[in-house]
Amino acid sequence: MNFFVTCFLLISWLAGSEPISRQIGKGIHPAVATDAAGGVHVVFGRGSLIFYTASRDGETFSMPVRVDSVVGLHLGASRGPQIAATAQSVVITAIDKPGNVWAYVLNRKSGQWQPRVRITDVPDIAKEGFVSLTASPDNVYNAVWLDLRNDKHNKIVGARSTDGGHTWLPNRVLYQSPDGTVCECCQLSVVSQGKRVAVMFRNFLNGARDMYLLKSEDGGQTFGKAEKIGKGTWKLNACPMDGGGLYMTPNGTVSTVWRRENKVYTARPGQPETELGEGKNAKIVLTEKGEYVVFQQAGQLMITTPEQTQPKAMATGAYPKLTVLPNGRVLCLWEQDGTVWARPI
Repeated sequence: MNFFVTCFLLISWLAGSEPISRQIGKGIHPAVATDAAGGVHVVFGRGSLIFYTASRDGETFSMPVRVDSVVGLHLGASRGPQIAATAQSVVITAIDKPGNVWAYVLNRKSGQWQPRVRITDVPDIAKEGFVSLTASPDNVYNAVWLDLRNDKHNKIVGARSTDGGHTWLPNRVLYQSPDGTVCECCQLSVVSQGKRVAVMFRNFLNGARDMYLLKSEDGGQTFGKAEKIGKGTWKLNACPMDGGGLYMTPNGTVSTVWRRENKVYTARPGQPETELGEGKNAKIVLTEKGEYVVFQQAGQLMITTPEQTQPKAMATGAYPKLTVLPNGRVLCLWEQDGTVWARPI
């Protein structure tokens, strides 16, 4: 792949020693995906610019390249470009402030990003700026976002691409709150494994801002009934701007992490939640060893692992993201003072 022969920014982990945090590039709100071959793909923003960098092994990353300049790019407070990848393609999604969701597809042979295409089939409709993206091995992509169509109330809307992100099927409303709107300012999450797809979002029902899950067994063509996550509830007449994290293993096991009041909890669907401690903006992944969670607490990134179940400070920063590498290693990315950082866990 030609884009890997560009100049490289060394990010090396010292074997047998404490992992070291390294800079990826100047920007904020990184998103990360790992393809089936173990390649790591990262997108982040800086002002109106979208940048992309990649790695074969999660250790050495290519010099970030500019994908596009988007006037009014939504960036900050959990808003930013998203990324997903298959063996055949890499796709980035981004939203502009008028409310349009755009997709970019990488030509793996040339290393060039193709001109953007619009996913939203109604213009200026995703004004909150929250979108999430996932990919299946059959080169099918599912994008979900907060959408104001029909009644000017936010709802969960999605679209599928069956050709690696080049074209997108008509948008579909996946969930609409019977109380009028879902939570207006919380990032939603979507993950997939094979034909299984799961969407997590913060709802707004009976005055409560609780997390809910939508599940599909047919690649995102249809979804079942929304299911509340956890047993407790959070009565709140405001938006916490915190959407939590979602992960699915190859066998379909779903793990979630999210905030209620000032506490972070993990939970499996249909089971009681487990409190981790005070914090926000949490992400989760699951390996054969167990769950890894990273979240913010007073300017620090706190981590729990299968070996370290009590939260421990890992680094200074915000808005962490996690991905699992093929060898079971976990890679964490985050932002700090306008710089994107990476560190293995």
